[in-house]
Amino acid sequence: MFFGIIDVNFKSFKCKKYSNKTNSMKTKLFTLIIVLITFCEVTAQKTFKTEEGHIKMMTLVNNKPIKAESHKLALYLDYDSKIVNGVLDLKTLSTDVSKINTILQEQEDPLMLRFTGTIPSHDFLSKRHDPINFDWLVTVTYQGKFYKSQFKATITHIEHGAAMSCLISARGQVLVSDTGLDSLIEGIDKTIEVQFAQLVLKLE
Repeated sequence: MFFGIIDVNFKSFKCKKYSNKTNSMKTKLFTLIIVLITFCEVTAQKTFKTEEGHIKMMTLVNNKPIKAESHKLALYLDYDSKIVNGVLDLKTLSTDVSKINTILQEQEDPLMLRFTGTIPSHDFLSKRHDPINFDWLVTVTYQGKFYKSQFKATITHIEHGAAMSCLISARGQVLVSDTGLDSLIEGIDKTIEVQFAQLVLKLE
């Protein structure tokens, strides 16, 4: 009977020890899951994007001012490298001249305009700062051709109580001959003024 009691207690001890191992494994597994989730969230937050950015273009057609707008500007910011990539299908532009809208819409293939440029600031999202003004050199790609364009850009810090965000705004001119739009729109001026402002991040 004595050995029976010892045997029972020993089995109970073994079960308890096994239970501790199980709990320890569960704890480690839970911790690993938390670490992986945190890693995925941090990794995901290194790239910010919007596919509904607002862009405006102004020029002259037959010496009359024309404004074109689109809400389909896609912007991608890699915060590690500070590289911004933008993509716009010119067919999404809308003007107050129906003839120009028809010309753009009747093009069979997308009129994809792409640009890329680096923001010369180490950290503009995690702390308060005065407006950062800089000359932004971007590389524009359109129909297989590459060219450089200089923009005046500003990064503005905005606060809303506990929330804060940064707004990137830029404006500059591109040569119509570089875009090929002079072959589509008769009487268009030699330059197009481009401007956009886009919220890139909101921190809670």
